[in-house]
Amino acid sequence: MTDIELAGDHMSLEVDEKGTATIRFSTTSITGRVCGGCTLCCKLLPIPIEGELKPAGERCRHARAGKGCGIYAKRPMPCRTWACRWVADRETAGMPRPDRCHYVIDIQEDYVTLAPTDGNEPFKVGVIQVWVDPAFPEAARAPELRAYMLRMAEKYRLATIVRFDSRRAYTVFPPPIAADRQWHEMGGSVEVRTPAEREVTVEFSDGGERTVLG
Repeated sequence: MTDIELAGDHMSLEVDEKGTATIRFSTTSITGRVCGGCTLCCKLLPIPIEGELKPAGERCRHARAGKGCGIYAKRPMPCRTWACRWVADRETAGMPRPDRCHYVIDIQEDYVTLAPTDGNEPFKVGVIQVWVDPAFPEAARAPELRAYMLRMAEKYRLATIVRFDSRRAYTVFPPPIAADRQWHEMGGSVEVRTPAEREVTVEFSDGGERTVLG
């Protein structure tokens, strides 16, 4: 196996005026923010580690509460090449540290596929991923997070997918990308309506359940 040496432990996310995101590694943090004792990502996100997938919502066995990763110097590549946006993105300035607000904003974007039932072709909508601690579901409606969702929609035409684990999620469409300029929440991966009630179908790119929305 070939060892890969990165340019540094600090990741930064930079987005240009066209919405193209670039992730860089360096020896210093562009935001001035570091993980400290926060290990919420080690619990909320699914992580491929040591040949197995640590499920979303289960704390990694190497995480040490209030201390960080117990194998930080030898952590696997998926951990080395990931950071939350609170650490890496200037757009999160002034927002609380993840372990204090109970949500983690993923550095990786995703998409949902909207499939109208009026005969038009399905189309993809880019989304920011927010992983919320299931013990604090209302954290997804925190004012500072709603303001962040709004900025992402205004600047980059991105919706937000709020994930509680790998299967339960809903999508938030802020006013700038909604036809009626209102906030909309669509989803709940266990809810399937009758055919007469179906209007939109959302299919998550990670292969999760299809969600029928009314």
